[in-house]
Amino acid sequence: MAIAVNGQRIEQAEIDAEVAALRPHYEQYVQGQGEPGQLEQWARENLIERAIVRQAARAMDVQIPADQIDAIYERARAQAGETPAEQVKADIELQMRIDRLMAQGVRDVPGPTQEEFRAAYEEKADQFMAPELVHASHIVKHVDGRTDKKTAYEAILSIQMELAGGSSFEELANRGSDCPGQGGDLGWFPRGQMVEEFEDVVFKMQPGEVSDIFLSQFGYHIVKVLDRRESRPIPFEQVRDHLAKELLQQRQGEAVDAFVDKLKESATIAEVE
Repeated sequence: MAIAVNGQRIEQAEIDAEVAALRPHYEQYVQGQGEPGQLEQWARENLIERAIVRQAARAMDVQIPADQIDAIYERARAQAGETPAEQVKADIELQMRIDRLMAQGVRDVPGPTQEEFRAAYEEKADQFMAPELVHASHIVKHVDGRTDKKTAYEAILSIQMELAGGSSFEELANRGSDCPGQGGDLGWFPRGQMVEEFEDVVFKMQPGEVSDIFLSQFGYHIVKVLDRRESRPIPFEQVRDHLAKELLQQRQGEAVDAFVDKLKESATIAEVE
């Protein structure tokens, strides 16, 4: 069934299209716990609010300078395809009007206080943690189309024997590794940056420790852990700007919702055939 919003019809086909657009996000959000008809109701609410906002934006007593519209059009014309320039420019003007309308809804939103920053930091302490890091060097002999596993293993076993005899890890990494240079230094890295087989070994090691030979999808490795840092809280001062932006955006979002709700209160919305 269609909807009339201040006399503007929203057809069932538009509702169906909105349902299709929302479905992936909806299914991820409800994870199988959604109520019957809930998705369509959300789609209807979206379209109603969109219509109300556009109507209010068009009714604003404001002039959008043509040169501003033209400048945005010039940047967007490549993406416009075969859409007529007049339509693209009309859409640009409408969006600029909507932006001005929404700015009215958030212009009086106060910024968060220092106490609110601190409270948000403490509430989300688990989100402001620097990850566990390892600084390591490695020696690798690749297993690929040019070198089979037997040949690669024999080569790295020979390197391991040199290590056991007192040779420098860094010198062997430069001379014998298939990734030579800088003493095999991989720098600092967190979990998730290297392949799983590599991390399973490295993150169990302590500084100064050298691993046994192990196999990953790339070949055979020997790793030396140079240093490590445990996960630790990020200082408040380093996340304050992030918190400020996040809290302000949250307040602005709430203000926009309240502003749109106020527009809906004075709108005429009805189901129509």
